Amino acid sequence: MTLIRFLLLGLIAWAPIAGAQLYTYVDAHGTRVYTDRPPSGVSYRQVSVPGSAAARSSSQLFVYQGADGKRLVTNQRQQDHALTLIATYGRPTASVRCRLRAEDVMPVGSGPYDDIIVQEAAARELDPLLVKSVIWVESCFDPKAVSPVGAHGLMQLMPATAGELGVTDRFDPAQNIRGGVTYLSQMLDRFDQQLDLALAAYNAGPGAVERYNGIPPFRETRNYVERVNTHYRLHVAQSEAESTAQATTD
Repeated sequence: MTLIRFLLLGLIAWAPIAGAQLYTYVDAHGTRVYTDRPPSGVSYRQVSVPGSAAARSSSQLFVYQGADGKRLVTNQRQQDHALTLIATYGRPTASVRCRLRAEDVMPVGSGPYDDIIVQEAAARELDPLLVKSVIWVESCFDPKAVSPVGAHGLMQLMPATAGELGVTDRFDPAQNIRGGVTYLSQMLDRFDQQLDLALAAYNAGPGAVERYNGIPPFRETRNYVERVNTHYRLHVAQSEAESTAQATTD
């Protein structure tokens, strides 16, 4: 199957311009190319990209498939009804107004849903501080959080992922945490307990990690991995320091 290439010549590195004009043509190898510059020496057509859609997709890649089986990989949402969206990589986290302080909710034994988090983490042999770090970055402990692409709840489960995990109500904290912890555990198993790759897969999907043989070059995903790791390392260090201080006192 021919993979249709997408060339944005600089636009992938930064937020797309609202209402960007793209051009598409088929090269000598039968590959459809998309570019933001008018090509020369070939027959091409213009493709308009709505500004609102472009702004939403700056940190994502979309994979579309045409009726002929060929695929288009792009960081722009397409309005062509002949194309079917079959995959999205680089899921943005929810935009929430966090009213909590990390030091009040992150330590084990504190914060909302702590009993559920500890229980589900123990069931999957995960550190509850890791689970809390994911929840903090994903939703800031807001069980009603919704991302721009429809991920819901504390651990921001997408509809298909939730269905595979048996989650029927993504806004239910117990179901959402159980599903998110299960999925995170699956990603750790899939990527040989390599935390960075598991976190990247949690955000962008395991297919993207395997395709790039590492953390995908998506700004959203790279930022996500760094943020979760930063919170996790910080609170692990604080927990260890408190344990040491307690042992010295005893």
